[in-house]
Amino acid sequence: MPTARARALQSVPVFAGLSGKDRELLASNLDEVSYAHGATLIREGDTNHAFFILVEGEVEASVSGQPRRLMGPGDFFGEISMAHRIAATATVVARTAVRAYVMSHAQFGAAQAASPVLARLEEAMNERLIADRKAAGQGGLSG
Repeated sequence: MPTARARALQSVPVFAGLSGKDRELLASNLDEVSYAHGATLIREGDTNHAFFILVEGEVEASVSGQPRRLMGPGDFFGEISMAHRIAATATVVARTAVRAYVMSHAQFGAAQAASPVLARLEEAMNERLIADRKAAGQGGLSG
């Protein structure tokens, strides 16, 4: 029987196509964390060590203090700076109380054992990079 985390990942589009076994592997490498309204989850310019998948609540990504994107349940962020250990390109703040699944860089390494999981994460990172570049060309940057 699938765990609650694995069932929740089914509703996240980037992970929906994974097999139950791969979703379970991914779920086993996630921690569930809650944040209060106003909490900063990622700070622009700081090294980010976590990838977040929102389960409940809403966050706002801003760049240079300018709001760029609202995100809610099923959205994810932090994957690029976490995976590549680079400075975050945006600040992400909880607009409401938030519950999220969080994967550390070490947990990401453990998830790499399942190539379909890694392929989905890499695909998501590439899509985000492309979207960010397009937005930057239009004067903006997505979360």
